[in-house]
Amino acid sequence: MSSPDQTCHPMDSVPTAIRKRLNLSGKPLTPTELEILRWASEGKTIWEISQIRATSEAAVKFHLRNIYGKLDVTNRVQAKNEATRQGLC
Repeated sequence: MSSPDQTCHPMDSVPTAIRKRLNLSGKPLTPTELEILRWASEGKTIWEISQIRATSEAAVKFHLRNIYGKLDVTNRVQAKNEATRQGLC
């Protein structure tokens, strides 16, 4: 039995990864994310994008994960299609 001040929020049972995606979904892409999305849409690899932007591959992966979350997709093809549908690319 739980005390009244220990209420269970519906999101408590949702895994952290899904919660993060729900929090990002619908937010606008940053200029950096738009640039990375454009390079990825042209078929550039993570390594190539990191060289173009003079940043680490980890940074590119970070931005791609944020892009996927904001567009509510799971891969580059879906991201490109959704960005095109929204007029971002």
